Amino acid sequence: MPPKRPEPKKWKAPKGPKPIQRRNKNTIGLGKAIQYARSKENSIQVLPDGEVQFTTDKHEANWVKLRSVTQESALDEFLSTAELADKDFAADRHSNVQIIRMDSSVDNASSQGFMMTNEQKNKLDAKQREHAKELIVPRRPAWSKSMTRYELEKLEKEAFLNWRRKLAMLQENNDALLLTPFERNIEVWRQLWRVVERSDLIIQIVDARDPLLFRSVDLERYVKEVDERKQNLLLVNKADLLTRKQRITWAKYFISKGISFRFFSAAIANELLEKRNEFGDSYVFEKDFYEDSKDTDGTEENLEALLSEKIKILKIEQLEELFIESAPKEPLLPPLPGQESLIQIGLVGYPNVGKSSTINALVGAKKVSVSSTPGKTKHFQTIRLSDKIMLCDCPGLVFPNFAYDKGELVCNGVLPIDQLREYMGPCTLITQRIPKYYLEALYGIHIQVKSAEEGGNGETPTAQELLVAYARARGYMTQGFGSADESRASRYILKDYVNGKLLYINPPPHLEDDTPFTKEECKEFNKELYTFSNLPINRKEQLLEAAKHKNLSTLDLARDLNNLTFSAHIGADGDKEAKAITHGGKQAALYNAADDLDKEFFKMNNLEGVMSTPFHLQKLQGGSSKKHNKKNKKGKKKATMYDY
Repeated sequence: MPPKRPEPKKWKAPKGPKPIQRRNKNTIGLGKAIQYARSKENSIQVLPDGEVQFTTDKHEANWVKLRSVTQESALDEFLSTAELADKDFAADRHSNVQIIRMDSSVDNASSQGFMMTNEQKNKLDAKQREHAKELIVPRRPAWSKSMTRYELEKLEKEAFLNWRRKLAMLQENNDALLLTPFERNIEVWRQLWRVVERSDLIIQIVDARDPLLFRSVDLERYVKEVDERKQNLLLVNKADLLTRKQRITWAKYFISKGISFRFFSAAIANELLEKRNEFGDSYVFEKDFYEDSKDTDGTEENLEALLSEKIKILKIEQLEELFIESAPKEPLLPPLPGQESLIQIGLVGYPNVGKSSTINALVGAKKVSVSSTPGKTKHFQTIRLSDKIMLCDCPGLVFPNFAYDKGELVCNGVLPIDQLREYMGPCTLITQRIPKYYLEALYGIHIQVKSAEEGGNGETPTAQELLVAYARARGYMTQGFGSADESRASRYILKDYVNGKLLYINPPPHLEDDTPFTKEECKEFNKELYTFSNLPINRKEQLLEAAKHKNLSTLDLARDLNNLTFSAHIGADGDKEAKAITHGGKQAALYNAADDLDKEFFKMNNLEGVMSTPFHLQKLQGGSSKKHNKKNKKGKKKATMYDY
């Protein structure tokens, strides 16, 4: 036998030097910062009275804490107030707890605000003016440098909780009053407190389409409470959307109430800056928005010198001069050692009123990020404008206020449209405010309005009629054999309203008794906005071409639009009524899919007047059914076979 081979030796890894744990030289990197933050999140805290606190809850980042919270459910509101009050709760297994939602009844009541008559609106407005002094902003409690952070936070939470309780009692004791959504996050209010305490001049930027909704009267009182030497100024932004008559009306109201104000347009100012950067400093607009103090329409020949000066839209250079004139002569806060004294200007206002755009126009460069979504600015920030002026930008704040309808906040751009679920209320406001003929001319559609016999108005379309007409013309349909996608159409229309493509200006109250304008007076106040000259250029060319085919020398939208054929609108001709062109297939032409299904099921499209035979025998006699004809042929064949 051959000798056995020795077993092969197993391979062993060579022995090398032992690994040495080397210390990372980067001790302040991102990883170390995250580890340090995680270790401090759930640390034990010893309070001044000796009590020990420990929590396992995950702490949120600062940018999360500064999220704007304007609406809360009943449960969320209860939990947030409990957190402010520093209350703890224990669950009881044997108790039955029932949470009753009150949101639906409030929303239903508020959504009917556009249905109020002039008398009901006057009564509600009188009650709102009666309780206007109770619409307050939260005050920061008195504090000193000797306080600890825990003591200051406790005082601020108590003051903020008392403020929320006062507003809750106001709404609970007055069912008829509708309190608009307001900011419920204390972190956002802390940014406002810092701006008010630091600034010499507080500027409230408001939207010119409804200045009183965006103005907080109590904020002006709070500024004077902090320091009597501080000044207030109301900057009416987006003033280019107003006609000269409307600016005169608003200026008379502000002057009669002793309000310090000026008109401005950040959009026009930024556009002018871009054009001058491209074409040079000598560029001038074709339509100069600034040189319009002359009486061009012949409405008022002699205006007072003060009024003619106030109705002007300020230029960028004039706005900076206005800040210096309106602010105190000397800065109120002493400068830091080695620094020059600066006049600090605080900019405060609702989201999406144009604070960031105003700063961009003043600085002349994109120093602040701008977005059409409300609430872009999250932190209090300062910007050096010149050697004398420092700008303080505050995050957008929704102040507590009264409203007739929650849809007003959506139409005014306060609440984000993309997160909107109930769109019928805001769209109904649009149909009540914008005439039907202007909506058809602007979008190139035909709105099918139900007559009074069918339960409709006959003149003013409903929100559903507008959305269905818009969606059918654009081919926006729901999935499957669906109807018009009203939700998608509402987002486009509401964004056009917020951006000023659909324009409506709220008039000020009457100077004599502060009563609101009636619906008829509001229509007259906005009558000049809905003319042919305010349409886009492409739509003007379409309408002029359509008017030529009808041999019309002058074009009046209210009178002639129903007879014109343009875009998706087919005009009336003789006995034929105006109708719409639809795109997107068979279902896009439907007003309602359910109606078409009923017609198809009951054969309503091809009805016969008299039937001599029952309906179930119609196919047998006509020979249209292949299955029945096949059976009949087989039967005849068998019968012939048996005959033989």
